[in-house]
Amino acid sequence: MKYFKNTLLGLLFVLLLVLASLGTWIYSQIDSALPQLDGKRTLYGLSTSATVERDKQGIVTIKAKNRLDIAVATGFVHAQERFFQMDLLRRNSAGELASLFGEAAIDYDSEIRRHRFRERAMAIVAQLSSAELNLLKAYTRGVNQGLKYLKAPPFEYLLLRQEPVEWREEDTILTVLSMYIDLQYPDGERERTLGLLHSVLSPEVFAFLNPKGSIWDAAIDGTEFSESPLPKAPWPSASSENMAALFKARVLASPLSNTKPPVLAREQSAQSEEFPGSNNWAVSGQISRTGSAIVANDMHLGIRVPNTWFRASFEYNDADDSPVKVTGATLPGTPNIIIGSNGHIAWGFTNSYGDWSDVVVLETNADESQYLTPDGYQDFIERKQIIAVKDKEAVNITVTDTIWGPVIGKNAQGNLLVYHWIAHDKAAVNMAITEFETTTNVAQALAIAARAGMPAQNLMVGDQQGNIGWTIMGPIPQRSTTFGAIPTSWADGKHKWLGLLPPQDYPKVINPDNSRLWTANSRVVGGEMLEKVGNGGYALGARSSQIKQNLNAKASFDEQALLDVALDDRALFLLRWQEFLLSKVLTDEMLVKHSSWQEVKKIISVKNLAASTDSVAYRLVRNFRLNTRTQVFDIFNENMTNIDHSYSFNTIRHQIEAPLWQLVNQQPENFLWRSHDSWSALFEASLEATLAQMTESTTLAKATWGQENISTIQHPLSNAVPFIGRWLDMPAVALPGDSYMPRVQGKSFGASQRMVVSPGHEEHGIFHMPTSQSGHPWSPYYGLGHENWVNGTASSFLPGPSVYTLTLLNY
Repeated sequence: MKYFKNTLLGLLFVLLLVLASLGTWIYSQIDSALPQLDGKRTLYGLSTSATVERDKQGIVTIKAKNRLDIAVATGFVHAQERFFQMDLLRRNSAGELASLFGEAAIDYDSEIRRHRFRERAMAIVAQLSSAELNLLKAYTRGVNQGLKYLKAPPFEYLLLRQEPVEWREEDTILTVLSMYIDLQYPDGERERTLGLLHSVLSPEVFAFLNPKGSIWDAAIDGTEFSESPLPKAPWPSASSENMAALFKARVLASPLSNTKPPVLAREQSAQSEEFPGSNNWAVSGQISRTGSAIVANDMHLGIRVPNTWFRASFEYNDADDSPVKVTGATLPGTPNIIIGSNGHIAWGFTNSYGDWSDVVVLETNADESQYLTPDGYQDFIERKQIIAVKDKEAVNITVTDTIWGPVIGKNAQGNLLVYHWIAHDKAAVNMAITEFETTTNVAQALAIAARAGMPAQNLMVGDQQGNIGWTIMGPIPQRSTTFGAIPTSWADGKHKWLGLLPPQDYPKVINPDNSRLWTANSRVVGGEMLEKVGNGGYALGARSSQIKQNLNAKASFDEQALLDVALDDRALFLLRWQEFLLSKVLTDEMLVKHSSWQEVKKIISVKNLAASTDSVAYRLVRNFRLNTRTQVFDIFNENMTNIDHSYSFNTIRHQIEAPLWQLVNQQPENFLWRSHDSWSALFEASLEATLAQMTESTTLAKATWGQENISTIQHPLSNAVPFIGRWLDMPAVALPGDSYMPRVQGKSFGASQRMVVSPGHEEHGIFHMPTSQSGHPWSPYYGLGHENWVNGTASSFLPGPSVYTLTLLNY
């Protein structure tokens, strides 16, 4: 017995020793992955020494002799702070996530591989100018040395049991192509949806559901488009020839399975109104307190730990040996300042939602072995792709290509579809944005924008002289004629792209009479300029309209006044829905039937409806609208999906607001797919659903917007690896704001930064960023700055006093 006890104690001691050793080793590996903040480090590729200063939040100031040395140092810092994030971006567009995450990413990689982005990225690198190529090479040297000089790989690779792979020049191109995937449609989903509606519905109904404009239009040139009238005939007609034929052929439709692996997916819900985009606006020097222009920008993206952007300031001498200082946000994986100010100009972006792609309907021979082109029938091109899978055998797939792009599936009629996308062009990516660092005025910036390679954005720029301007920054396709709203055949040569729009023809607006400019993902201009840009799925103009109203409400502005615009969470968009609820739903008859609804009426009878965290009224009105929309279009969406699984209501939900409002107010009896016997019954069911959702775990009086809109800003691995989320994720807090107002804010979506800056007056500028600079939870500045973003507290645009200094030596 004594021997057994001693043996057991010995084994327990050995086990504890093993566990302690393992814990010590894991701790040392994670600790060793922290970046070097102080001291000296020798780097290959520098022409002379450079310094990297960090303030208490880890915001870097890189000082070097020239721009190539800045690129080396930036690559070094990015790799030490954010290499895992960079790795995800390149793998995302290359279709190489399965090698990190295993089988869960195979479907996503397979969908992305049709674009052959790694091959295209290599071709782009091969045709860059010598200056751009040297910039990429310098950055790549810095990245790989930054990774090398970490004492251990970033901790994520330890958790994934993987080794990081070195950076290559084309990986920077892939990083930008990953932004194309986030900001544009990589699969033609919206155009395919409109194509289905066009093929199924009458022209009158299609026009009604696809209106050109609404009362929310707020274009900077004052153009307005009206809503389409309600259809007069009964609709949709399930007995029509088109509908019947398509129901019969529905098995031929190709579903879209372009979903990211769970580890990278954000939480989505039926109540989500997320719309990747942004707000920006500018006021000229005529109405600014600084005398220079003031530019404001907040870019709306999914928010994770770490944040998309990395704050930096560059100081160097240009080719003429003139000093340059530029401050703003970089994108790890690229060597540039993406948004910011250089003392002469300040600039920012919003997603443009122009028409940057086309779905081509193929005309094939009987066995679909060839497709018709203006030069006759041609064979398809079969390309083999090998997808590496973590802990599994590699997967072999075949991508089918044409002269116009990859085959992406079939429509409801059984026709093969091809995707022609500007992201496939060699002009999709270049390093022209680097020239902004030394640009001195608006006119120069607009000229650079017209030859830049990046996802086409609304550029908002202002200069120290007080000028302001807007244009599209990024490649614009030039079409042979007006087409592209729905899938079209290109077989006869009438429909085609004629190359890229020449720089001199780019749309632009400079110094408008009212000294104000704004964009918020909705239509910006009309007329000939709109014909060039097209419509790729604009946002409803509610945000633009509210920003415009705020800008017109004041005669002069400083930086705080423009930040106040960014933080405006008033629910102007929902005021008419609030009145609708009070007058058309909470009627005397309905209150007799539902006596408890007296409380609802009392709650929503407020004068200033806003998406504040303590508002029950806002949550009630908002969710009633969404539930009403679901009730109105539930049967419609079900039938469209049954016809073609590529149908996506999500891609058209913003434009549906105009027809939805007409339907609920005019309550036509010729809408055949209503899910209730009467419109009043539909509204009743919508409010019942809203109240049931809100009171599931609390009373109505306590069911505030803050209870629903609680932040879930997480590291990609926090849900995949047990127990580590508490160290990696940002605190869960109630957030004000929502989708249809300037302060865009969801649980894990919203302003990825907020910037307000006047060139030449950067010391008064403001910058917010969620999460923090660091991707490492043991960093001394992990999470610093996040609270200012949550609360909307003005924080400095410029880096603060240096706390850490690293000297980079050359050899």
